[in-house]
Amino acid sequence: MTITVRAELRVDSETRDEFLTLARAVADAAAGETGTLRYDWYSSADPRVFVVIEQYADPDAAIAHNENCAQLLHRIAELAEMTSAHLHGHLGPVLEGWVAERSFAHAHPPLDQE
Repeated sequence: MTITVRAELRVDSETRDEFLTLARAVADAAAGETGTLRYDWYSSADPRVFVVIEQYADPDAAIAHNENCAQLLHRIAELAEMTSAHLHGHLGPVLEGWVAERSFAHAHPPLDQE
């Protein structure tokens, strides 16, 4: 089953341009990953708020993406505060652990896990 992620990030006005460059670089890198099915950034009415929608073939693909793009993602984390993250699907122990460690993150298992 696929994993879908929706995350919202807030950047400071003075770092917005660098953030945009990095967001595009991560999206370009994700386009070449076999397990990454979707990786799209969106803006909002507030020029400091961005949303990324990610979809992976499975938990291993999501983890591989994070490893492949670790340097870029680390710099994004320095520039932007992740204010929410919603992970949908059968997450597996690594992603479930990531969610458990962050108050802004939420896991949404399929109904068949209820």
